[in-house]
Amino acid sequence: MPWKQEGETVTLTMPVADWELMLVMLGWASTLSRNNQRTFWRCIALVNRINIGNPDFTPYEIPEEYR
Repeated sequence: MPWKQEGETVTLTMPVADWELMLVMLGWASTLSRNNQRTFWRCIALVNRINIGNPDFTPYEIPEEYR
């Protein structure tokens, strides 16, 4: 999987199957962290950020206190 860093930006090129698996894994991580609301919402915020520009994704609404 090609990985490149330029300053504070990382570009990771991956097959769609790996992308889908990564999203499932983030979903599992967020579910496991439900008892810790801050960690849960950080996982959800990460999902939102990595899907910026994805026309098939609807961002999750993050409560103000966890932004």
